Amino acid sequence: MTAPSKRVYWGMTSSFRKVGMLFGAGMLTLGLSGLGAQVDINNAQLPLPVLFLHGMSGDASSWGGMAALLSNDAGLTEGQELRYCLNGDGAQNPSTLDEVLPFTALPQGQADFFRLNFECNAGGTCWSNPSANSDGVFSGQAAAAKQGLAVADAVAEILDATGAEKIVLVGHSMGGLAAREYLQNPEYWPVDEEGNAHHRVAKLVTSGTPHNGSNFSVGWLEDLGDLFGFDIEQRSDAVRDLRTDYFYSGDPGVFLFGGLEDDWVLWDFLFQNFWSVDVNCDGDEDDLVVGLNEKPLSDDLEFAFITSYDDGVVSAFSSDAVTTMYNPTHRERFFVDGVFHTSLNDELALTLRGMDEPDDLATAYPLVAGQTTMGFTSQQGTDAPYPDEDRDVYALDVEAPSLATLDTLWFGGGLLAATWLDGTGSILGDALAPDGVILESGTAYLRLTTAPSPAVTNHLFAATLGPTPTSCPEDLDQSGLVATSDVLVALSQFGCTLDLLPEGCSSDIDQDGIVGVNDILAILSAFGNEC
Repeated sequence: MTAPSKRVYWGMTSSFRKVGMLFGAGMLTLGLSGLGAQVDINNAQLPLPVLFLHGMSGDASSWGGMAALLSNDAGLTEGQELRYCLNGDGAQNPSTLDEVLPFTALPQGQADFFRLNFECNAGGTCWSNPSANSDGVFSGQAAAAKQGLAVADAVAEILDATGAEKIVLVGHSMGGLAAREYLQNPEYWPVDEEGNAHHRVAKLVTSGTPHNGSNFSVGWLEDLGDLFGFDIEQRSDAVRDLRTDYFYSGDPGVFLFGGLEDDWVLWDFLFQNFWSVDVNCDGDEDDLVVGLNEKPLSDDLEFAFITSYDDGVVSAFSSDAVTTMYNPTHRERFFVDGVFHTSLNDELALTLRGMDEPDDLATAYPLVAGQTTMGFTSQQGTDAPYPDEDRDVYALDVEAPSLATLDTLWFGGGLLAATWLDGTGSILGDALAPDGVILESGTAYLRLTTAPSPAVTNHLFAATLGPTPTSCPEDLDQSGLVATSDVLVALSQFGCTLDLLPEGCSSDIDQDGIVGVNDILAILSAFGNEC
């Protein structure tokens, strides 16, 4: 039978282009070594949920183009928007962490991606809603420390609701710093049953993020914001935290590089200053702050950094600075010309390239047996270990020795190879072998190698685990000997059919759908054989 397929292509321009798509109806039945396995190709899922974070001048709608592409074109499921007010009391000063108000409790269930919204007022009405009245609250321009706390809450909500092991974070502009504020403060991390804390992030993608700060807003940001339709207050906590250094004092930005919370240090304008110098939002304005770029950054996750040479707000050096500051092991970098800062989140194909699945066993995404998984084939970025091919690695937990069969439902990018690996990277077998590959108990890794094209394409696949074949099917009790016990098992199932026992009749030796005389004779003819 020809498998129906879902086909989506995304071009490399800022506006995506849907070339073609076919949706298959119903279930695809796979014949796997006599097993009746079923894979639902219309319920494809990403291996891990993705959380999109907007920048200082944005809101949840900033990722509207990406949400439309993933839900409408790719058929993925968007979860409920996660909404936060970061200035719950509406006051400008002081600004403490207890002002962070969450408004979303996610229902239990699967979802592929989520959007976070910082632009909400204390009543829970958000900027992306036409009736919102967030102006004057400046929730989206609150301190980076508050944004990190909100990200921590969102991560916990998503993990709890979906049951996922980890999450992927994608941040535009200051959204990337909010993600880092969470990643680099272990007190925000979820704690497991043994009391161990971990960030639970599989990949961080930042786009136009000022990792080394930005002084773009000095003096005239407010007027520029009015001109281009976004309301930025140059005295706000967010602008304070984005500073590379301060205009009047010349000192490095305290949030990023550390230093003293002091009015003379954080002095940015001759006639007006920031509303607050409480960078860590603890209620005191005289702390010695450890800067974000002074804190350790975990190296057990993937990183991708997207930089525009024509950003106009964040320098290419600042956007790419994590590579020099921390030199993460698993990283890719993507560079583009001619894209202004506020349009980077609309570079959908570029963002998808940044979201590329891991090519290393150490950071492999989880794979669930029997579940249709959607992945992407894309051109690789700078620092990619395999620049001319797209390698994606998934980890599959195998509870007992099993026969693994891979179904390649749709590969728009051209599947070059599919290989099962053990934990050392040694090859266990060709995943495309028609008879399958026997996997032992433990964790096995599936490596898919595809051929990138100028467009980003999606692909669908499913791995199925079944019982290992026996050298003699007449040994029904798997004792290693065809004996009286096997005859008794067959007699107890005499007349069994799949209608009566849908999970299968183990004594159906000849696989004709019924346990009959021929099956009894087959066992008797093998009586006494060692297996």
